Amino acid sequence: MAFPINHRETAVTPKERSRPITTDPIHGPRVVALGGGTGLPAVLEGLSRLSREKGETDPYAVTGIVTVTDDGGSSGRLRQQFGVLPPGDARNCLVALTDNDSRFKELLQHRLDEGPGVGGHPVGNLLLAALTQATGDFSQAIEQLGTMIGSRGRVLPSTIQNVRLRAELESGETVNGQTTIVGQRSPIRRLSIQPSPRPVPEVLAAIVNADGIVVGPGSLYTSVLPNLLVEGLAATIHGVNAVRIYVANLMTEPGETDGFTLDDHLQVIRDHIGYDLFDYVLVNRRPIDEATARLYAAQGSEPVFADGLLRYGGQAQVVECDLAIEWGGRKVRHHPESLGRAIRALVAAGRPGRASSN
Repeated sequence: MAFPINHRETAVTPKERSRPITTDPIHGPRVVALGGGTGLPAVLEGLSRLSREKGETDPYAVTGIVTVTDDGGSSGRLRQQFGVLPPGDARNCLVALTDNDSRFKELLQHRLDEGPGVGGHPVGNLLLAALTQATGDFSQAIEQLGTMIGSRGRVLPSTIQNVRLRAELESGETVNGQTTIVGQRSPIRRLSIQPSPRPVPEVLAAIVNADGIVVGPGSLYTSVLPNLLVEGLAATIHGVNAVRIYVANLMTEPGETDGFTLDDHLQVIRDHIGYDLFDYVLVNRRPIDEATARLYAAQGSEPVFADGLLRYGGQAQVVECDLAIEWGGRKVRHHPESLGRAIRALVAAGRPGRASSN
């Protein structure tokens, strides 16, 4: 099964940009995407851009559910110093939901010069930390910053508990914390979250009311599973009528998913949550540039392509699309617009064997 993807941008005039949102929202499908890292922002950017092109004004059309287990970099420093939840992934999602011509895009991502105190922190991380202290609630902090910058969608943390990842490695060793787990570069046997987290109520409500649910792309053990392991979240996804889509990673990750096939990724998810979850598996079919592929291969990373029938995908249909783009000549990333159009097409198609209600 394959869908053609058109990379052309739809022109938007200055007059259309300034057109006020009507009091009666124009509805398209409501899509909820779960993840973290660089994958979730690509999904949100593609979906929000497409929603804007279609003139849709429903504030709940696009919802990002982001993990809160990061303990490295700026997020880790703010987490340790101020006791706030890690703001980095939420910041990137808010930026992805902000119009390209907004001045807030560059401002939120701007890192202050290195030095004592706030040196090295992105402005957006500092704003979220400050708003968390002011409101006493990380969810409210994200919502308020989103309102300030005019984000075209919502970002919700999967939980507001102070949690950390714990991994049992194939060697039998147990390590704690996302940064430590990634730094081990050792195969992971089992992942858990400590303490066992409760979901944010708005997260479950968003999933229940969604027309489409997207999981991935993102690091299997540090972006995808941390959301699905929040109490009741995977079970809710399993029980709803929405179209459920897994977006496969473009490349394997050294030390975490070395040599993994597409099926291996799905097996890990099933082993952790206990059942199959998806109606469609969306995977890139565009060949990776040879020079770029060699750079990744030197680091132990290889492309993830569709590899025949799935053993662990249940009844999920594999859908291949041209999703990859070269970024800066050295990195490969999901093309946001192509990703958004592919997701919308699958949501419109409905679950396999069912007629679409959209």
